[in-house]
This record gives sequence, structure tokens and C-alpha cells, in this order.
Amino acid sequence: MRKSRQSKLLIVMLSITFLSGCWDIKDIDKRSLPLVMGISGGGSQGFQISLQIPISQKSSQESRVVSGKGANLTSVLEQFRMNSENAIDYSQIRLIIIHSEFANNRDQMVKLIKFLMDFKEIPSNVLLAITNDSVEKVLSNINNKLGVNATAIYGYFNKGDAWAPEIFSTAIWEVYQSLLSYTKDIPIPLVRSGEDTVISFEGYTILTKGKASEVIGPNEGHLINLFHNNAAKRKLDSLDFSSMIITNSSLQNKVSLKNNIPRVSSDLILDIEVLEKDEGVTNNRIKDEYERLIEERFYQLLEKSQAKNIDIFGFGQQFRSLIPYHELRNWKNDYYPKLKVDFRVHVNLNKEP
Repeated sequence: MRKSRQSKLLIVMLSITFLSGCWDIKDIDKRSLPLVMGISGGGSQGFQISLQIPISQKSSQESRVVSGKGANLTSVLEQFRMNSENAIDYSQIRLIIIHSEFANNRDQMVKLIKFLMDFKEIPSNVLLAITNDSVEKVLSNINNKLGVNATAIYGYFNKGDAWAPEIFSTAIWEVYQSLLSYTKDIPIPLVRSGEDTVISFEGYTILTKGKASEVIGPNEGHLINLFHNNAAKRKLDSLDFSSMIITNSSLQNKVSLKNNIPRVSSDLILDIEVLEKDEGVTNNRIKDEYERLIEERFYQLLEKSQAKNIDIFGFGQQFRSLIPYHELRNWKNDYYPKLKVDFRVHVNLNKEP
């Protein structure tokens, strides 16, 4: 009977202990929540990481940029935790900005992406960007202009196709996926510190299995976006004698493989409104010239891509069902150089200026 009472008492005491909560959980006001991370350096010079961190004050909120160096990424992140007055919580990071010199080193980039996927405290949907600027300069500009509202930077890359169709985002998990694919190259936004704005968009750096292989401009990035089945609404464009806005778009691709020669037939339909035009310029001329301009942009980019063996448009993804799985590793060498694309643009004019 006595043993039974002791057992019951032990159970009650353990229950009280478990109900008291998790002893190692930190209150929100005792945690530092970095919003943006910058990465540079690497190799013999060591890694440098910068964090943009909001700081809660009694009467207001401020933010600051802190930096640290170390032999590897883990050691730098641990330094922040040891030296910070609060517990560092990396789960709220929204953007990681990588210096271009770091991104140009394939081994470093592959290690970084794998580290970020394995380091569960940083979400895999965090966005990536590359800069030629000093990483600290970019983060300081974000800090000075946005401060504790730096989460708004996430919206910069996610304006949607109706606001800035040239810009689209790339997350950690997408880059990781591309490392494992023989048919998928990945674009990462290229930015710099803005003058009047927070950041300035310069185009995209294309990664091929983790290696920075090409840089393209915003208009070329817009074409890639179209081939990713994203619309081009509100895209502004111009000819020498006219300007227009794209109100809608659609793309249809038909693929075939014969004698190991891949072929793609692409039809791009653009609905546009003419905003301005020179006197005497007809709508038919605008339509014909704009169709020719978009087709020229596409073929120039395709020629450059094939010459450098970079599948910028992701055509390899469309042939995965037509090429035996064991031959997909040969897409870039045996199939892609032979790729033939028949690209046609069809412009519909909706409104005269």
C-alpha cells in the first residue's frame, strides 16, 4: 500500500514538471530575429556573414547590421549566438544575399546550399540573391531604409506578374533541386544597393549545378519567366516609334524527339495596349515590329545559351518524358546542342492611345 502511494506521488510530481512548460524556450523579447543575411569570403580568407537584426527597445524598435568571420559557416553562426546579448533565432530570415565572388566558386556554392538545406533553423523557402556590391553595403542600405520593417524586402521579389514581371524569386530549395538535376539550370536575381530605392535589380545570374555560368539582363529574364508559364501582365516595353504595355500573355509549347534531335514549337501570344506612338505610325507596323523584336530577343538568347551549353529556358525539363532516364545525364552534351526551336510571337492590339 505504501509503495502504491509513493508511485502515485511520483507520477503527480512528474506531471507537474511536464505541465510547467519547456524550460529552454525563450520569450520573444529575449530573442534576436535576423531578417536578412549576407555571405561573402570563403576559401583561405574565411567566411564572413552579416546579419540585419531588429532590436526591441522600451519605447521603440531599432535595427542594426552585425558581421562576423570564421573558418566555416557554422563557426560564424555560433559566434553570433555566443556574443549576442539575446538568443539568436534564425527562423525569421527572409533573404540571403551572396557576394558574386563567392557565387562564382562552384565548390563553395554547393557546400553553402547543402548546408542551408541541412541547417533546419533556416527555412528552405528563404530567397536568394547575388550582388556585385559589398554585401555589408547592401545590408546597411536595407537597414537604413527599412529598419525593423525589413521583412518587406520579401515582397520585392514577389510583386507578382501584374506588377513587375521581369522579377521573380528563387528559394534555397529550388537551387538545391537544380544541383541534383541534369536538365535544370536556375536563375538567381542579381541586385545592388539602390540610391533612392532599397535595392536595384540588374538581372539574373544563371547557376548550372551550382556554378555561376552566365549573367542576363531584365528583358532576358522576362523571357525566361514566360517559359516558366508566368504571365507578363503590365510589362512595359517600347520600339523606337512607340511604347506599349502587355496586358496578358500565354505560351504554348509542343515538343518532339526524332533521330535524337529535340524540337520545340513555341507560340507566344501577347495582348498589348499602345501607350504612345509617333504620328503616322500604324497599328499594323507596331504589331509586326514588336513581334519581330521579341523573336529576335529570344533567338539571340537561345544562341548564346547553346554556345555556352546553358539551358536557360529549361527545355530539358520538357523532354524528361521523351528521353530515357539513364540518358538524361547526357542532355547537355548529346541533345541540347542539336535542339531546334521554332518560336513565333502573335501580338493582339487591344486599345489605341
